[in-house]
Amino acid sequence: MRKDRERQRIRGRQKRARPCLRTHRHDRHSNPLRRAGTWTDKGTQQDFLRRNEGGGEGAKGKEEKQKYAVWKAADIRKAIKEGRTPEPGPLGGEKDLSISSDSPASSIAVSDAPPPQSMDMEEHEDDFVPRLGTEYKTLDEAWLVWCYYGGRKGFGVRKGKGNKNKQDDVITSKFFFCNCEGKRGSDQRDHLTNKPRAETRTGCQARLLLKLDRETHKYKIVKFVEEHNHPLQPREACYLIPSQRKVPDIACFDIQVAASSGINPKDAHDLHSRLHGGIRGVGYTKVDHRNCLRNIRKEAMQYGAAVAMTKYFAKRSIEDSSFKHFEDTSEEEEISNVVWMDAKMIASYARFGDVVVFDTTFGTNNEKWAVGTFVGFNHLREIVVFGAALMCDQNIESFEWVFAKFLEAHGGKKPITIFTDQDPAIGAALKTQIPDARHGLCTWHINKNCVKHLSSFNNDKKDVTSKFNECLYRYEEEKEFEDAFLFLRKKVNGESNTLDGESNTWLEFIYKSKEKWAYCFMKDAHTLGIRSTQMSESFNAKLKVYLNCKLDVCRFMEQFDRILEENREKEITSEYDMRKKLPRLKSSLPILRGVANLYTTNVFELFQEEVELAMLAHIECLKGNTYTVGKIGIDNETPCKSRQVVWTREGQVVSCSCKKFERVGILCWHALKVLDREDIKVIPPRYILKRWTREAKDNTVVDGEGRMVIEDPMLDVRNRKADMVRMITPICDEAANNEEDTHFVRNEFLEFQRKYKEYKEKKKGDDGNPTIEHALHLKKKNGGDRRSKRIPSCIEKNKRAKKAKKKPISTSQDSLR
Repeated sequence: MRKDRERQRIRGRQKRARPCLRTHRHDRHSNPLRRAGTWTDKGTQQDFLRRNEGGGEGAKGKEEKQKYAVWKAADIRKAIKEGRTPEPGPLGGEKDLSISSDSPASSIAVSDAPPPQSMDMEEHEDDFVPRLGTEYKTLDEAWLVWCYYGGRKGFGVRKGKGNKNKQDDVITSKFFFCNCEGKRGSDQRDHLTNKPRAETRTGCQARLLLKLDRETHKYKIVKFVEEHNHPLQPREACYLIPSQRKVPDIACFDIQVAASSGINPKDAHDLHSRLHGGIRGVGYTKVDHRNCLRNIRKEAMQYGAAVAMTKYFAKRSIEDSSFKHFEDTSEEEEISNVVWMDAKMIASYARFGDVVVFDTTFGTNNEKWAVGTFVGFNHLREIVVFGAALMCDQNIESFEWVFAKFLEAHGGKKPITIFTDQDPAIGAALKTQIPDARHGLCTWHINKNCVKHLSSFNNDKKDVTSKFNECLYRYEEEKEFEDAFLFLRKKVNGESNTLDGESNTWLEFIYKSKEKWAYCFMKDAHTLGIRSTQMSESFNAKLKVYLNCKLDVCRFMEQFDRILEENREKEITSEYDMRKKLPRLKSSLPILRGVANLYTTNVFELFQEEVELAMLAHIECLKGNTYTVGKIGIDNETPCKSRQVVWTREGQVVSCSCKKFERVGILCWHALKVLDREDIKVIPPRYILKRWTREAKDNTVVDGEGRMVIEDPMLDVRNRKADMVRMITPICDEAANNEEDTHFVRNEFLEFQRKYKEYKEKKKGDDGNPTIEHALHLKKKNGGDRRSKRIPSCIEKNKRAKKAKKKPISTSQDSLR
């Protein structure tokens, strides 16, 4: 009876095991009895079960069977890929594995083996499986093996406790666990949690114990528990295990570059995943991407904003020998003002620094400092930046310091004209630092204030604001201006029932600075056609797009450099178009053909419009060399005021009463009409300013220390890097299509990396990393609250009040300090 029951039990096991049997047809054909994949032979079945249950020869050779199963799966896949028929039996017909292909044990082993991920890992996977007695040189090496093993099996890992020798501080033993080891500890706040986090620890006993062998000084595996009490992750989800997620150094650099380019973390991670063949190929998730970016920014600001700014300036000084920066430091070691400019700014100011626009903007950084920019026009009539400043306080002393350092960085060269807003502190600072420069006020701000203060006195025709605009832009004679302003005074003060003291005060205040904004006083000033700070406002508008009040100093500098790079790229594009495209001539006049290849495109268009107006003008000779030039009215057009032009044949000197050449730098149509009358077909050289020509940037600029300024010192570096990338990228793209080529290229790169490190070690000297001797800090902005602008709700206020009541009052000595 007992034998019959045992036979029935064996048959039941056979039925349950039959659906799992999987053998290749070549394995079955290799057996003469064709019984490799069946259970018909009772003797073979009983013998196999007896060996495995009894711990005989089958249990002893279990490890060899697993090796054979792994090899057999790899051999079959490799044969199919190469287009050949898989051969039965061990590799090369050898019998060293002591397992034949017709053995039922081999069939079961093949069915139990997990599907391999890649062929190259299958052949070497056993080298990364922990085994009792395996030795490692260091604990880090063993930890890497344990991490790799966990990633292949589908579980996370963590480090456990270890023992350290008190005499030599050497770790003698160390535990490596599964991340589900142990239980989550209880917390006294658990009863207050409405939605607790999901439990992840199950008390798993899978672990690895290593002990130090004092004789060999290696760590040996003395205990290895392989079984887990929780389900393992599938292969396609193993990249989500925390121990398998790692952001490499090169990826950190790419993340930082993407953030500096304005790419948000989500789009940057999608881009990296596409470049690496999918999300699993990246090796980290979007959360890891954000955390890496946060850590980079936190590390840059770990010593404070002042140290971060100083390191930035030191780094730029290493890259650019002409880079200038100045910090206004007080006795308390507080930085209150900063001025900086690079080689491109210095070269641009040396060529186009005759007219400067200075303006400040706010809300660009979390320190609430104002950003001041010095901008101007280049030869293409486009915006160029001459310098930048960060200011904590906008007082007279701060502006004086900023203007003084700006001139010092540019070798003491002063602008002819400078435009600012109506800040009295700026005006007072200009009188002491740049007294010879012509100071102009922004007409746009003045017109805006006019609407604000005088619009209430308008009638249906808006005569008050329109009259003020005429004073601002139209009247060329001082008498006309005074008469119009007298009308404004009477209109504002006489016809109002109640005198508006504020408007009257503003009107009198703006009148005191009439020489800085009225057209009759500014018509002979060298302004290049600039009447306001709108040019600087447009640049500041770009700043507001990329900058906000939440940026720290490092991110502010990165974004500011990005804006400069975009602005300079636009200048290069315009320069390219100017040299590629021929100027468009509307007529074949000799005077146009003579300057078509001299002036830049935009300036030539302006000059061509003046020539067209000259062709429609009429001229009268008053006496001697004085002419009157006017415009012929067409279709009841309002006739233009006639101008007097004085012509001197000796030296070919022409002077017009409109003062356009003195103001803009190109001849007006009145002077061109006189030249045409005198049969002058070529513009005299003195009336072609070099700043408006194509050769405006051909000269060499020398800084204040006598060194030649290289406008783009990093150009050669970028070109060399681009050449190396172009050389390496095709090799990687081609080698990635084949496993053997990939291994070959990877090994060659690793060998090259090792040689390059040795080469760098031989020539290693001063690394040039900036060191900060003093722990400076930025001066805090007076006033203002840096907290969030969100108003707390009533519920939040009540909770805070209850917590404040429940909190005990501390009477310790530390709390009273």
